[in-house]
Amino acid sequence: MRVYFFSVIFLCTQAFKAYSQDSTSAPAIPKLVFEQGKKYGITMDVKTKVTQQAMGRPVDFDVNATGVHHYAVTNATEDNTTLHHEVDQIIFSFDGMGQKRSFNSDSEKDMKGMFGSTIKQYKEKKYDMIIDPTGQVMMSFPEKVDIKEEDSRLAIVTNMLKDVLDIVQPPKKGTASFFKILPAKEIVVGDTWNERTSTSGNVTLTTYTISEISDTAIIVDYEGNSSVSTEAEMMGNKVTTNMKNTFTGKITLDPLTRIMREKTMTMDGKGEAETPFGKQPVTSKVNTVIKLSPPQE
Repeated sequence: MRVYFFSVIFLCTQAFKAYSQDSTSAPAIPKLVFEQGKKYGITMDVKTKVTQQAMGRPVDFDVNATGVHHYAVTNATEDNTTLHHEVDQIIFSFDGMGQKRSFNSDSEKDMKGMFGSTIKQYKEKKYDMIIDPTGQVMMSFPEKVDIKEEDSRLAIVTNMLKDVLDIVQPPKKGTASFFKILPAKEIVVGDTWNERTSTSGNVTLTTYTISEISDTAIIVDYEGNSSVSTEAEMMGNKVTTNMKNTFTGKITLDPLTRIMREKTMTMDGKGEAETPFGKQPVTSKVNTVIKLSPPQE
């Protein structure tokens, strides 16, 4: 009787929805178009330069990092898409405080070195997510990925690699996935919208504007600002860095699938580091390029 009751309710609900759609003729919301069984490869290149005053002298840190990862489409329907995420490769080079280091997760020698055990954790982390037709996250599993920092001396480097290393983290339910760029409506040149995100107290405000629509591409310009606080250990001492950033960038999307092809960003930051020797000025410049390769089997 209980099963029958819920079946009747379900059928009535579906009939009402169908009637409502026919009666109101509501315009269809444009959807992301994924191909069942395909893999969408992503390469993220980040170049970071940080200058921090230390005992009256400027100390420069230069980090170049690349994260290669992909989403595999395991199920694609009219209502949602299920994607499986894996990290393929992490590469970085570091030059600062008189030291130079480089790392490539594809190198067996590097994986046996000081960064190997930590980076191995990042490479092994996988997750699945279900997104709605606009790219909004309906579910992620697992909901969070935890990484154990095995050597606190690496914290200053991993903090500067944060944008690349964060690719392992599943997006939260109700937030925008990697693929959600455009609003859930028909768009025209000049359309603008705002976005606010907050993660662990770090707040980012972004304004997007449609600058071009053609048969070959949709172009979105964006700009914004963020407030970021990080902690790291330097020479056995805790260092808290607070930054105010401004950024600009451009996103190129496929007009047929609404899937991003490329995203660029330039970000400038100013702030201070709280150290045992007092507060020290910090400046930073970050250039980011994200590219998607054509879907593969």
